[in-house]
Amino acid sequence: GINAEYGKQWYQRRVRGKKVQHEVLKQRQQDKKQVMDTVKKLRKGMTDQEDIDNFEINEEEEKQRPLSIKEMNRKRKAKESKYGFGGKKKYAKTNTAESYKDVSSFSSRIHSKPKKSAKNEKRMAGKPQRPGKNRRAQIKSNKGKKK
Repeated sequence: GINAEYGKQWYQRRVRGKKVQHEVLKQRQQDKKQVMDTVKKLRKGMTDQEDIDNFEINEEEEKQRPLSIKEMNRKRKAKESKYGFGGKKKYAKTNTAESYKDVSSFSSRIHSKPKKSAKNEKRMAGKPQRPGKNRRAQIKSNKGKKK
């Protein structure tokens, strides 16, 4: 009933749309071919004055106008306010004489403590350290003599 009619209408619209699209593409291809042929003739110098008059290229649209100095400065200022002024970047993180002398951020309370590491943590736990290879051999030989 209703769905079948709607489906047929939808199909017809789709077919019509595809035909129109196909015709538009064909027209574009023809226009492009015509322009290319005219350009080729212009290059070789084989055209009449009539062909040149019919062939129009809108040069104003082709060229983009260059930015004026004021616009360029405005753009530059906007970028600098967003990202900061350029300047030297290569040695930005190296110490300078002033930064080397500045000890305001140094705190003996924080910086003089021994570093915490896994080895130090185990030693501090109170568990005796395992003797070295020579010491173990010596202990082993002493045990054998006692018996």
